[in-house]
Formats: sequence, C-alpha cells, structure tokens
Amino acid sequence: MAKLAETRITGGDWRGRRIATPRGLDVLRPTRGMVRQALFNILGGEVAGARFLDLYAGAGSVGFEALSRGASRVTFVDRGRESLRVIGVNADSFGCRDRVELVAADAVPWLRRRPTAAVEADVCYVDAPYQDDEMLAALQVLGDLAPPLIVCEHHRARPMPDTLGTMAAVRTAHYGLTDLTMYRPQDREKTNP
Repeated sequence: MAKLAETRITGGDWRGRRIATPRGLDVLRPTRGMVRQALFNILGGEVAGARFLDLYAGAGSVGFEALSRGASRVTFVDRGRESLRVIGVNADSFGCRDRVELVAADAVPWLRRRPTAAVEADVCYVDAPYQDDEMLAALQVLGDLAPPLIVCEHHRARPMPDTLGTMAAVRTAHYGLTDLTMYRPQDREKTNP
C-alpha cells in the first residue's frame, strides 16, 4: 500500500479538515487548494444540492470540496483502485459514504456505457493527467451529452477547444500553470457565464 499524504478542504462545512491522499502514484496530482478554492468561488451557489461527477478523481480532493460546500452527491470515477480505496476511507471518516459513489473504470468507456450519469450530473469535473490524450475523448463524449456544466482542469500550455458538441467554452481561469475551462450548452452560454 502507498503511503498517505494529506490535503486540506478549503471551504464549506469541512473547511480546514484534512483528507488523506495516496502518495507515490506516478500520475496522481491532487488539485492545489488555491485552484479548488477559486473553482468553488466561481461556481458559488451552483454547488448547493448539486450532483457532482468527478472524472479522473485521483485523490478525490475536488469531489470532497464539493461535498463540503453542499453538493448532494458525488460520483468519483477513477481507474486506480488504491485511489478509490482512499476516497472510501475519507468518505467514512467524514460520515458521507451515503452521498458518495465509487466507480473503478476508465472514464471514456464508462461514460459511453453510463451516459445518464453525466446527463443527470449538474457539474462534470474532468481532471485527467496532464499528458493523457484520453482527456479530449472524454470531453467530446461529455460535449455530446450536454450536461449543464463541464469544468476541465488542464495545463495552461494545452489549448482547449472552443466547442464540445453542443457545448461552448464560456470561461477560462488561469492559476499558474493550471487552467480551468468551463463549458455550458450553447443555448445557455449567454445567460450563465
């Protein structure tokens, strides 16, 4: 078993509490606290009561941040069983296991098998390893499904498309080498930045 590291929740009911994160996994890079805090400041009240889909969940820090800020449910999807095991341990320690679904799967095939999971989500968060070419395939599948909001965390040097199926990029926020690009259905883009 890999050693555990910790990261802190930046806001909401669990602000300041620590979540364990797997250490030593080659592609695991928990989203920095500054980026998580900025993301949830942008989303504001949209998180309360939301169904949140965390693709490439890794350490689960974004999904737990969503739960802390009032999301009703988070589905964590990751191919790493150790990552999902640690997410489950954290869910138990926070007393929110009933609000968490753990899915051991590759994101793209899972989205194709379970499209309703994305369609029914209020926020779909995509944070693939920065060099993973599968990320664009996951975004294309999500773009065709058109959930209310897709947020993609990516390296600043990696440009994102302006559209994904029926979705349009409505905002890109920069945090050092990390960018957050947000997509909404094109008919909603003018009313919900």
